Amino acid sequence: MDYKDKLRQIPLGIAAGLATLVLASGGSVAWFTWRALNPTPPVAEFPSIDLETDPLLSLPEVTAPVTPDTGETTAQEPVTQPAPAEVTGQIYWLRDEGTSFALVPQPISVAADASPSDQVVAAFNSLLSKPGDPSQQAFTTIPEQTRLLDAKVADDGVHIDLSGDFQTGGGSAAMMGRLGQVIYTATAFDPAAPVWISVDGKPLTLLGGEGLEVSQPMTRTDFDEGFQL
Repeated sequence: MDYKDKLRQIPLGIAAGLATLVLASGGSVAWFTWRALNPTPPVAEFPSIDLETDPLLSLPEVTAPVTPDTGETTAQEPVTQPAPAEVTGQIYWLRDEGTSFALVPQPISVAADASPSDQVVAAFNSLLSKPGDPSQQAFTTIPEQTRLLDAKVADDGVHIDLSGDFQTGGGSAAMMGRLGQVIYTATAFDPAAPVWISVDGKPLTLLGGEGLEVSQPMTRTDFDEGFQL
């Protein structure tokens, strides 16, 4: 029996198994051969991302621009306060204290833009137009007919010119009282100013029938030291 006849005598199941084995063996050899000729490419490694330091994920903090200090200070415009419309002065009355008189002030308002001379004129116009200040039980000893002839403020003091009626009537206490009213009212806006007093244009040297001597000029201090009300 030749080879072909022997092959025909092999059962079909065994022949199929052998064929499968041959195919498997051939496939394995073919796969190993292909892998040898085509090695596996290396796997790419990607860098790890640090979420805390990654510049793309950690944005810088945005801050306002800083103006460089040049050492210079910006001058601020001063706040301008409105000028007062009026200024306050005083006119002076007498009040009976029992054994003496006291000079008491009464405030008056005068336009702030008035000249110093006009302020004194306003003060005397108020003094000579009223008999006193009832709210303080104060009165005047200046005769009511007395008029202001002139008043001005000069470099050497305040000059007052009164009508002749200023010297009429009253005793020595009344004369001293009215002199004090004139001296203090004339210096209502400048208490330290010296006062020059004239009557009908002539300097006043003696006051009243008893001849009270009046020094020229006279300040408030001079009056307080020379006359006791």
